[in-house]
Amino acid sequence: MTAPPLLIIGTGGHARECVEAAQAAGRQVAGLLDQDSTMWGKTLPGVPVLAGDPAEHRSRDAEWLVAVGDNDARARLATALDGCAFATLIHPFSWVSPSAVINDGCMIFAGTVLQTGVRLGRHVIINTGATVSHDCQVGDCSHVAVGAHLAGNVGIGARVLFGAGAVARPGVAVGDGATIGAGAVVVQDVAAGVTAVGGGVARPRKG
Repeated sequence: MTAPPLLIIGTGGHARECVEAAQAAGRQVAGLLDQDSTMWGKTLPGVPVLAGDPAEHRSRDAEWLVAVGDNDARARLATALDGCAFATLIHPFSWVSPSAVINDGCMIFAGTVLQTGVRLGRHVIINTGATVSHDCQVGDCSHVAVGAHLAGNVGIGARVLFGAGAVARPGVAVGDGATIGAGAVVVQDVAAGVTAVGGGVARPRKG
């Protein structure tokens, strides 16, 4: 059975990466959608930006991806399209365990590894070269950024940004809405809403 065409929300760098990942996976991309009317009618990369607010295209026979890097914005846009069919995008140059559970709207990019027992919520981004080891859980609308590494049994809440090159030791938990800075090493739990930074041990940033 042929997969339906994709509609991708966003016109930034992340959306363009999604277009190329989808094409590598053999998916047809019918168009990009953006609320910014100045983008309508453009072509990025080789795909038209369709006119109209994304919600105006709800009736199309398509699957959707919310290709917006900001976690809160991605969550809002996905909620606005509740009831639509969301695709799961897995780049063919990634490796995903057969036992991993990946929910709708997730985007898995090239060079990633998802090991046994991993569970991803909805609209999660696992970005280029990231690794997620056994039994990790990543909540809805979170982003494990380029080159980040989660050791076994790590728990990541909803709408978490786990920054580029950051590392979490086995068994730690990161609460909803937290931000882990690029290159940080997480060796203890991080509370919800906290921004933790540090090249040695991630520590809450002083306000």
